[in-house]
Parts: sequence; structure tokens; C-alpha cells
Amino acid sequence: MPDVVNYHYSVTPEEARQAVVEGINYAAYKETGSSLYDSDKNRLIGSEQYTSDRDVLKPSPWAEGDFEGKMATLLRWANALNRSDPAFAEAQGLLKGEDSVIGRVIRRNNTSDLPSLEPQEKELPRWIRVSAGLVLGLFTLLCGYASLSLLLVPNKRAPALVVIFGIVLILGCLWVLEKCFRLITDRRNRGGLMSPNTLRALSIFLLILPVVGLFTGYYRTMGAIAIFQAAMYFFGFLGLRALARKREAVGDSAGRAKK
Repeated sequence: MPDVVNYHYSVTPEEARQAVVEGINYAAYKETGSSLYDSDKNRLIGSEQYTSDRDVLKPSPWAEGDFEGKMATLLRWANALNRSDPAFAEAQGLLKGEDSVIGRVIRRNNTSDLPSLEPQEKELPRWIRVSAGLVLGLFTLLCGYASLSLLLVPNKRAPALVVIFGIVLILGCLWVLEKCFRLITDRRNRGGLMSPNTLRALSIFLLILPVVGLFTGYYRTMGAIAIFQAAMYFFGFLGLRALARKREAVGDSAGRAKK
């Protein structure tokens, strides 16, 4: 008659659930740049234990599609990160036989049918976003002041074109200021302030502005300020194109994960 082996665990089931959830959360942040949301943690643990007063501005990248498969992949990464911690393996051993989400995730971690996960778009710290919004807002106000001078100072070479150009510049400055306000106050749309196509359209607009200035006498009127603006527009063009590519790549990865 075979011997019966009794396993004695030094942690409670509740402590084990929290340890596994936090291990998965750490792996998600370290490997993809996107932590679990409170809703993801509650779904894993099976109760509403994680609550936060922070406003949710966009849906969790982990919630859609094969949630348990994603969590099992993250758990495999978490095991690699915690290979020297026997308590983490002990917590999984205690929960492995449960008929629950976290129990199924632990069991599936040992299978081969796990989805591949792509890095998520990593969010910048709040203080960096606020600082960027303030700096960009001040620069935009400077550009708006220079653009307003086109309407106040008459131009003999092409008065109508200069007025139109000035109005377009002022409207563009107002649009950028609105984005700066949303960046400072953290009022964002899903996926960020602007979509990839909007970012590309804006980049082209930034590239056109300094070219148009060549035909309006803008550089002769404004001097060094106009040259500085043209340089900033060009670097803005390159930065917006790069951001659009990055955001589109993240969107494609999320789309593949849903299939």
C-alpha cells in the first residue's frame, strides 16, 4: 500500500493568492512595461480585494482575449524571476488544485499552449507628462505670439497669403494648447492623446509650415525666432512620426492578442 504524503504549507491560501498575483504583476511590468489593473488582480484572486481611487483612462491590455493564457505566460516569467524564492513555488503548490481562475492559471503554466505577449507602450511618469505639457505649452504660446504678429504687421509682398498663413498658425497653436492642457490634467483618450494617423497628419503640417514661411517673408520679418521655430517644427516632425510608428506597433500587438 503506497504511503500517503502530506504537504504542510507555511502560508495561508489568502497569502498564497496575493503572492502569486503580485508575482504576476511584477513580471508584467518588468517584461512588458504594463502592470495589471485592479480589475485584473481581482479577477485572478476571485474577489474585490484590490480597489483604487485612480481614474481608469483606458481599458486593461490584459482583460481582452485569452485572459488565463496571458496570466499563465506572465506566471512562467514570474517563476523565472523568482526561481530562488521557494515561497513563491510553495504558494503555487497550495493553489494548484483549486477550481478557480488562479488555480487554472497555475496548471496551465505547465502546458505549452501559451500565447506570446508583446511589450506594451510604457507610460511616462506623471511628473514628466506635466513638465512636457508645460514646456510645450510655453513654446506654443511663443509661436502663437509670433503668428499673431503676421496679422498685426502688414506685409506688402503677399498680404492675403500672410493673413491666411497667420490664421492657420494660430489655429494650430490653439489645437496644440488644447493637447497640452489635456496632458497636464491627464485627460486622455483611449491609446493616448492622438491616434497614429492624427500624429502623422500633424507631422506633415509641422513640415509644411517652415516651407510656406519661405514664400511669405516670415523669416525676414521674425529673424532668429523664425529660424528657431523652423528647427523645432522639423524635430517635431521626426518625433511625431516615430511616436506614430510606436503607437501603431502597440495597437497591432494588442489586435493580434485578441485573435
